[in-house]
Amino acid sequence: MDNIILTTGGTGGHIFPALAVAEELRRRNPNANLLFVGSLYGPEERLMRQAGIPFEGLPVRGLLGRGFKAVGAGAQMALAVVKAVGILRRFKPDVVAGFGGYAAFAPMLAARILGVPGVLHEQNAIAGASNRFLARLARRVCISLPNTSGFDMKKCVFTGNPVRAAVSAVGQVDRHRQTRRLLVMGGSQGAHALNAFMLENLAEFRGAGVEIRHQTGLTDEGSVRAAYMAAGYAPECVSAFIDDMAGAYAWADVALCRAGASTVAELCAAGLPSVLVPFPYAIHDHQTRNAEVLTRSGAAVLVPEGRMAVQRMSDILLRLLTMPGEREPMAAAALAAARPDAAARVVAVLEQTA
Repeated sequence: MDNIILTTGGTGGHIFPALAVAEELRRRNPNANLLFVGSLYGPEERLMRQAGIPFEGLPVRGLLGRGFKAVGAGAQMALAVVKAVGILRRFKPDVVAGFGGYAAFAPMLAARILGVPGVLHEQNAIAGASNRFLARLARRVCISLPNTSGFDMKKCVFTGNPVRAAVSAVGQVDRHRQTRRLLVMGGSQGAHALNAFMLENLAEFRGAGVEIRHQTGLTDEGSVRAAYMAAGYAPECVSAFIDDMAGAYAWADVALCRAGASTVAELCAAGLPSVLVPFPYAIHDHQTRNAEVLTRSGAAVLVPEGRMAVQRMSDILLRLLTMPGEREPMAAAALAAARPDAAARVVAVLEQTA
């Protein structure tokens, strides 16, 4: 297995597991010829450039909308399939590994057209419509949770959700410390509700001596940074994106974040206690299902977005930040729920399928 195409895009939740698998492929075979195929309009090209992985972009966006928008998106996807067929013919992959999202549709369909083996990885507890369709094109489906729904289970292999090696290494960090460090992140695109919550409670956190690193997403970055500075925080603690997530996890004592599948997997690998606020409009409410995996094990506290004030989420966070004895069992539970061999398991499936 020398030539491998990895395909996905749109958000870090899809892209980071693909990067973790790319790391494992290179570790096993430094001469492996990798190619990442994704959307021209997402963050994947920038992330692949940072990782040193060749990138081919497709002119495709999410298939949302009705009427002319839907017709235009369909035509765009048809052109993307034609381009993907050309990419596969030139690259001659032994296997195509798809990690979900609209950007994986054209390469996975092209693989089926050309008879190239395809493997799909599903990160969430409930598969979305796109991945349920792509699973029909794939020979094998790797699932992150044993109770994942939406697939023909005869095709499925339980692998876990791959996490990058640098993040897994954070699991060795000593969490027995007296610092009060809060990491706030809303996924690769930010979360307005979490941003607003932090601004409403900044004075309380400042008064308790809490250090904060806050990833806002692009839209709210300026206004959030201004509010932090007004509250006495340094401007550097706010950023639209955090490229060094491993460093952020190692620095933090508690995370406040959404419950995307990749975020949940990374929290476990890093052994980081968390307060999870699932995105309420996720398809099939899959973020709540993801969060429940951690809350059942005692690694996290789940707070629905509509109940952040009612449940006094600020009190929950301050209790964890000011009482190390409260968060240490949560850190141990997170590590116990981790799947450090997930990337290796996915690579094994690729090798068996190619």
